[in-house]
Parts: sequence; C-alpha cells; structure tokens
Amino acid sequence: MKTLRTKSKSPARSWALACSLLAVLAVVPQLTFATDSGSRVALRPGAANQSQTGHHSNRPTFPTHSSPQQLQETLPSNDAPLFDESPGSRPEVSPASSLREPTIEEELTYRYTDPRMVRFLQSASMSQLTSMYLEASQLIDQRHVNPISYEQRTQRALASLSRAIENPSFLQAVRANGNSANVRQAQAELTGLQSRQPARSARDAVGVMQYAASLLNRSLGIPMEATAVEFINGTIDSLDKYSAYVPAKTAQAPSAGLEENIVGIGVELKAHDDGLQIVGVIENGPAEAAKLQRGDIIVAINNEQIKGMSLNQGADLITGRIGTSVNLTVTRDGRTGTVSLPRRSVYVSSVTGVKMVDPQQKIGYLRLKQFSASSSKDLDKALWKLYQDGMQTLIFDLRGNPGGLLTAAIEISDKFIARGSIVSTKGRNAEDNSNEMASFDRTWKIPMVVLIDENSASASEIFAAAIQENERGVIVGRRSYGKGTVQTHFPLRSVGGDLKLTTAKFYSPNGREMAGAGVLPDVNVPSANAGLNFAPERDGDIITAIRLAANGRPAELASGAGSRTVRPQGVSQFSL
Repeated sequence: MKTLRTKSKSPARSWALACSLLAVLAVVPQLTFATDSGSRVALRPGAANQSQTGHHSNRPTFPTHSSPQQLQETLPSNDAPLFDESPGSRPEVSPASSLREPTIEEELTYRYTDPRMVRFLQSASMSQLTSMYLEASQLIDQRHVNPISYEQRTQRALASLSRAIENPSFLQAVRANGNSANVRQAQAELTGLQSRQPARSARDAVGVMQYAASLLNRSLGIPMEATAVEFINGTIDSLDKYSAYVPAKTAQAPSAGLEENIVGIGVELKAHDDGLQIVGVIENGPAEAAKLQRGDIIVAINNEQIKGMSLNQGADLITGRIGTSVNLTVTRDGRTGTVSLPRRSVYVSSVTGVKMVDPQQKIGYLRLKQFSASSSKDLDKALWKLYQDGMQTLIFDLRGNPGGLLTAAIEISDKFIARGSIVSTKGRNAEDNSNEMASFDRTWKIPMVVLIDENSASASEIFAAAIQENERGVIVGRRSYGKGTVQTHFPLRSVGGDLKLTTAKFYSPNGREMAGAGVLPDVNVPSANAGLNFAPERDGDIITAIRLAANGRPAELASGAGSRTVRPQGVSQFSL
C-alpha cells in the first residue's frame, strides 16, 4: 500500500487561502419545535456532518471572489444520507461562483455589511488612514505582481466614492443620509477632481483623498475618516479582485477561517431569505448534540429578527466570548423552536464523510473540505482507518473545496506522488518564485479517483493538477474554478490588520498557467447528475468513480506511478 523512497524535503512556506464568509459558529441542549397543534416535538438527530473552517507576516494565500457567498444546492430530505456542503473559511473575504469581476456596488454592499470593516471605519483617525495609504502604496509598488499607475488607482478610488454616497450599506455604516441634490453635485465634483488633480505619486493621491474627504464632509456630512477608508479600499480594488485590506479580527469576531479550533456554536451557515441557513453541523460539537440539522433556518438571534441581514451581520450577532450563551429561534418544515446555546471551543476537522462507499469492491471515500494546517494529520487518520477496513481504491473528494495553505497542498500531494513536480509559482520578486517537487519518503500507492467541481479552487486545483499531470489518478467531475494567483498577507504598522496582495501566479507540473483555466476532468459528469447535494447512491460523480475502479483505470495509473512523464490534462474525457 505504501512504497519507500528517500529524498530531501523541500522547504515549506505557509500559504493560506482566504475564501468564503461561511460562518463556522458553535451550540446546546435539547431543541424542540412547536407543531401546528401546539404540541412539541424533539428534533431527530441529523447525519454526522463535519465542517472545516493563519494569519501571519508575508503569508501567500489563494482567495476567491469578493462578493458574499450564496450557495445554490438542493437540500435532501432529513432522512437522506447527507454529504456536508461548502466549507467555512476565513471571515475577511468571500468566495466566487464565477470568474467575473465584482461590481463596485457589490464590493460596497459586502464591505459595509461586514461588522469588522464598520468597526474599523468608526475607530480609525485621519492621520492613521493617511499613514495607511502611504504604507499600502509602498507595498503595492514593491510586491504586487502587476501594479498599475497612481492615476488609475485614484480614478477607481473616486469612482468607488461616487457610488458609495448612494449605497445604502455605506450610508448606514457612516450614519449619513444622502440628499439626492447634494449627492449629484458631489458626484460631479468627484468626477472633475480626477481631471483637475491627476495623481502621479502616493503623495499626490493622498492630496486627492484629503480633498475628497473634505468635500463629502461639507456637502453630505460624511465623516472624513469614512471617505478615506473607502478611498483606500477603492484603490486596492483597482489592483485585482483578490487584493484587499483585511481588518484585524477582534475577540468578538466570527471565527470562520483556516483555524482548527474555533469558539462558536458548531454550525456552518449561509445567507437565506428568512435569515441564516445551517448547511453543516460540526462533528462532536454542541450543535450535533442538540440535534440541529442541515437545512434548519435561524430566523432570530436573541429575539431579534434577522430577515434581510447579511451573513456577516447575522454571524456577528451569534458570536461571542467562550462560556457565554446565545438564544436562537430556528424553523424546520414550517415549525418553529427556540434554544439557548452555549459558546465553546470546537475542533474542526478538514476531513469528513470517511466511509467505505462500496464494501464489495473495497472502495473507500473521504472528502477534504479545505487545506488547513491540520489537514495532513486529519487525512492520515482517515486513510489509515480506510486501509484497516480493507480499502483497495480511494475516492478523494475535493468538490466545493476552496483551497487553503499551499504547504498543506504540497504535503498532501506528496503523500500520493512518487516523484515529479507538484506546483511552481512565479512573481516579480525572487522570493515569490518556487518549484515544489515530490520529496516525501513514503507514498500511498492506492488507486485513486479525485472528484472536482466548479467550486474546487486554488490549493484544490494544485492537488488535482498534480495527480492528473503526474498520471497518478483519474480526475472526475466538472472543470474547476480556475484560481491561479497567489496572495500574500502583509501586516500593517499604521493600523491593525493586513494588506493582502496578489504577488505571484501558480503553474501546474507541466508548466500550464492555472489562472482562468482550472483543471479539466478526465471524465466529465454533468452537474445535473452529480454533486454534493446528492446522496452517495445517486451521486453521478461517485457512481462514475466506482465504475472506473471496476474497469481498472485507477489501478493501472497507480501501478505505474512515478515511471511516466507528465501528460496533458483531460486526454480521455467522456461523459457519464
């Protein structure tokens, strides 16, 4: 099952993916629901779903898009076997459902419904923000993979301000009411400002920022600091859709990142028309003990109705200090119940759904939800369990996995690839260039099928491409997301938080640029027939993987692993 080899271990760098704001939060005693007749019914236990949710100097990351996540899965019935849905991730950014650029309006609404950004806006001084702009500009000039001119940055910043003074979320955050006549006049002056004072340097841009802040304060009563915050955010938005300012997390902020131990209520959430919907329950957490289930909808928090709130705002109400409690009102199938939930520490595993999906053929299954610092340990535990159960083929599910730490992607790839390239990165600076080769001294030789979909991004694509192009396994599903750039977190001295900049691109083992291209599966399965919303016995991806195991293709690749050169992707595509 494993083969020995000796090679020196390549240095690992700590790289992280920032992705969705799916809140991984924690929970409680017995919850009951009132029926129409007034009687009370205890909740049935749900399936044992698990969910996955660093932040250091110069940490490259692989984030996705900057608009709020809205998953579109169809929930199975309560009696159906459940596969957990999209993983939680870091709170400062959200994932993308497509490669399109977010609109300014989307950026504004997301930004100013984020309690962390609002708290920063309300606490920063004008002198701090001026220093922040100069510090950020220096980092952009030195490290961004493709920095644009100050004139272009300032043009986008002014455009963002022009839209912000009409945006309800921004106006609410700054406690201002936009008078329509004054707004039109201010927008005209902001437009003219760019042509009158084109910025050629950081100091020029600061002058434009200060003038705009004074203008909007006089005409609309908007605090000068609020204008400066949006001017800086608009400047960073001009670079690319992944770069961003990440405010420092407070003790009360939602813990929904790549952390393995979180304080919360043990559930994974997404936005819903009526409030927040539970899309995952963390194994061994209070929510699981309380029998909360995927599909339940939180409609009120501490007796406050949350319909119309953003995911950020609702998550902020739920989170709090360890040992405190939160009261939730939850609906399920037309019934409503309330429960008091204690907040406590919960371990969030990267791996879920570990089982033998076909005991006759000895086919094991696991899903890796995110590439976090604990993923290698979690994966080892799952692999040895399946091995002890007699596993002869592995289905490795990366669907919905938004990425994570590059070091984890390299280490996990190294568990299966005997020799060859795993990934390379290229940036403007030598420190952003790397070429990671397989080097682990013990490798799993198990035949494997890797499942991907349109929401498999970043580190997931690194792993899938490494498996595919080194001819180690078969890739099944849909074309992956196509996230091919690296972000680095730079802690700021002038204010709390990080500046997250795109500093490099990454490339597959055969040198293929991943940005916008993604990974093409060897076997394409229509999305209508497959996905995480299907029970395993009806999931076309899993059905296809089992068929492939039966015809021997994964075993053929496993037996020859390490003896071939890399190959093009998708060379033997066919539909289910």
